[in-house]
Parts: sequence; C-alpha cells; structure tokens
Amino acid sequence: MKDIEQIVRPLEDKLLAAMAEVQKIKKLINGYYEVMGEPIKYPDVGQESVQGAAPRPDEYYGKPLATVITEVLQKRKQANLGSATLDELFSELISGGFKFAGKNDGIQKRGLAISMSKNPKFHGLDNGTWGLRAWYNVKDKQTKDEPEENIDATIEETKD
Repeated sequence: MKDIEQIVRPLEDKLLAAMAEVQKIKKLINGYYEVMGEPIKYPDVGQESVQGAAPRPDEYYGKPLATVITEVLQKRKQANLGSATLDELFSELISGGFKFAGKNDGIQKRGLAISMSKNPKFHGLDNGTWGLRAWYNVKDKQTKDEPEENIDATIEETKD
C-alpha cells in the first residue's frame, strides 16, 4: 500500500495543480461575462474544494522541519496559492503529523517562526506571509564576512 501512495503522490500533485488552473480559467471567463453584463457561466467557482489539498495524517511525520515547510510551500505554489501565513503553515504541519517541540501552540508557533527566519531558504514578506526565497528577486542576506571586507577596503583606501 505504501508503494502505491509513493507512485500516486506525484500524480495527485499534478491533479491539484490542474484543478487550480481550471478554477483560474473559470474565474477569467466569469469576469468577461460580468464585463459584458451577462450572467456568469460558472457560478460554482469558489465553492469547489480542491481535492487532495489536505495532507495525509502521517505525511510530515518524522521529516525535518525545513523539508516539510518546503513541501508545503511548493504545493501551495502549484495550486496558485503562493505564500502562506505562519498560522496556515502551522495548521498544515500539525494536520500532516509533524511533531513540534513545546508545550502549547504559542510556543510551537514561535519556534516555527524562529526556525523560518533563521533559514535562508525561506523569505518573510512584508504582508506577514512566508515563501521560498527562490520565488522572489531578493538579495541573499549578508554574511558576517562581507562587512569586514568592506571595512578592510576602507582602511586600505585611507592609508594611501
């Protein structure tokens, strides 16, 4: 049974992305009908739930935190959902069986936020959501060596 799940998982991910694309196209078509003053063609848009969006109860169990967050964000990107709030990420991880350290939700969420802010793979947006740094055209954080090199260059210039 486990082998079947491993084989089917990529197909389900493709299905999820395709269903999100269908929703996007239906919304676009409805927009044209609205502009023309006609009744919309797909009144069910927004009411359809994307099947397979919820993780399996054991999907994230035993996996490293950064790996799990990356998987969740990539799934969201495929479904055209993009970045996620800390609460959305936390809920997804809990429902997928990830085990956090800490006595209560508040401590666990704080640990998640700290871990994400320290990992250069993730990027916190100004609107309070998180995405993968690779999605955005942002410079990497400066390392401790960079400012020292600039100081050395300034010292060399003043000696001349």
